[in-house]
Amino acid sequence: MAKRIFVGIFLGLACFCSAAYAGSELNMKDGMWEITSQVKMQGMTIPPMTFTQCITKDNAVPRNNSPGQDDCKVSDMKTIGSTVSWTVTCGEQAGNMKGKGTITYHGDRFEGEMTTEHMGMVMLTEMNGRHTGPCQ
Repeated sequence: MAKRIFVGIFLGLACFCSAAYAGSELNMKDGMWEITSQVKMQGMTIPPMTFTQCITKDNAVPRNNSPGQDDCKVSDMKTIGSTVSWTVTCGEQAGNMKGKGTITYHGDRFEGEMTTEHMGMVMLTEMNGRHTGPCQ
C-alpha cells in the first residue's frame, strides 16, 4: 500500500514538473520596446523617463544607455516562467552601484522594478514597457 502511494506521488510530481517546464517559455515578443521608468528614493520621486530599446528573449533585461552606464554589467540572469531576474553592478564611472531587478512579461507588455544602492542611498526604479514593433 505504501509503495503504491509513493509511486503515485512520484508520478504525479513528474507530470506536474514536466507540465510546468513545458509551459515555462518566456512570454514576450522580440522587438523594439518603449520603456517608461520612474525612480523613487528617500521621499523623492523623479519624473518618469521614457526610452526605446530592442529586447529579445536572449537579452531580456531593459537597459537605459544613459551616460555613465557603459561600465554596468548584468549578471545572475534567471528566467522562471515569464519573470526575469538579474543583478547589476556598475564600476567607477557610475560610482560603484549595485542592484537587483525583476521584470514580468505579458506578451506585448511588461512591468518590473529594480532596487539599487549607490553611495549609501537606496533607489527603487519602477518600469513598464510595451512592444512597439520590430527592432531597427
